[in-house]
Amino acid sequence: MSNFDSSEIDAEQTRDAALFSYKKFVDAGITNPDDIPLDAPAHKLFDEWRQQLDNEAGDNEEQKLRADLAKTMFYVDAGFTDPEYLDEVLKEWFVQSSEDAPKEVENPDRQETRRQIAEAMLKVKKLLAESSS
Repeated sequence: MSNFDSSEIDAEQTRDAALFSYKKFVDAGITNPDDIPLDAPAHKLFDEWRQQLDNEAGDNEEQKLRADLAKTMFYVDAGFTDPEYLDEVLKEWFVQSSEDAPKEVENPDRQETRRQIAEAMLKVKKLLAESSS
């Protein structure tokens, strides 16, 4: 890791707070983030975290791609398991992520980004398989 950067900790703390807020909805039985009221404070925390990610990524293309992946996986990580929602993540969001990050064999950073996308896809596929059994 590079030099200590307090903004990284702030973003992680904001992410944790937002996850905690959304997990309360999951614990209450909500399985799709679209079913959360628009005025829920959790949305404000999510938006703040999302902005922090975008600011940290700056103009770095690889960091932008990884930030997009983190945003895509946020609701999955929060525990939302609605099969229709997970299917949308898999078939639409990951397709876009893959298109935005074409293979670049000579670029180890891109290889790592694509590995992270593939790992996230496997996680969602596993959750979909569990929800259908």
